[in-house]
Amino acid sequence: MKHRLWIWTAIMVTLSLPLAAQESTDAPEKPPWTGSLGLSYLATSGNTDTSSFGFDFDIKRDPAPWGLSAFLKAQQAQEDGDTTVERYLVGARGERALGERWSIFGGVNAEKDRFKGIDLRTILEAGGVYKALTGPRHNLSFDAGLTRTRDETVDDESKSSTGAVAGLSYAWQFTENASFSQRFLFYPNFDESDDWRYYSETALTANINTRWAIKLGYLIRYDNLPVAGFEKKDTTSSASIVMSF
Repeated sequence: MKHRLWIWTAIMVTLSLPLAAQESTDAPEKPPWTGSLGLSYLATSGNTDTSSFGFDFDIKRDPAPWGLSAFLKAQQAQEDGDTTVERYLVGARGERALGERWSIFGGVNAEKDRFKGIDLRTILEAGGVYKALTGPRHNLSFDAGLTRTRDETVDDESKSSTGAVAGLSYAWQFTENASFSQRFLFYPNFDESDDWRYYSETALTANINTRWAIKLGYLIRYDNLPVAGFEKKDTTSSASIVMSF
């Protein structure tokens, strides 16, 4: 697994070098809406029949003063005709700028992952964002707020709880056409202190041209009090082609 990661990293750096050498004299005006679409697919046949599919879509409008972001993620894998991974995540967040660095937000997201014991998890959230770094190479922001979560499990059980969310978003544009990003979210539960979760997504992206890029990702999902019979930690490694618009 490690040697494959090194190979992919070498490919991405090689692809980014010719583009990094191109200097832009005029910085184009940033459009009000930006978005990306990522796709990944792997299939094998013969001694073992396996296939996996990944879909990642997001769209965003920066607060000016109102902003909106929305996303849709899907992952599915099969082995010898049996589904082994099936996860869907969708969400939206509205944001209102209060100045250059501060804003407030409200949002909702929903997750379905029966291989983690979750038939449907919905989270309502509201809070604030502080932008510590605003570029051009480094962007860092912190967000925190209150949440209301409802879990419906594959065992036909359901529960609701009040909690919070604390997050960090970091992006480093280390060359003109290659970047690193990190998103971390921590969810404490006020009703049951042992029932906390965190989410960490790390990505390395190299542009092929102005629209297409290769993206390597590593996702960690940790649930300290999972559904009975399921593991606490799930990890996902991915390589995908991404189109920006």
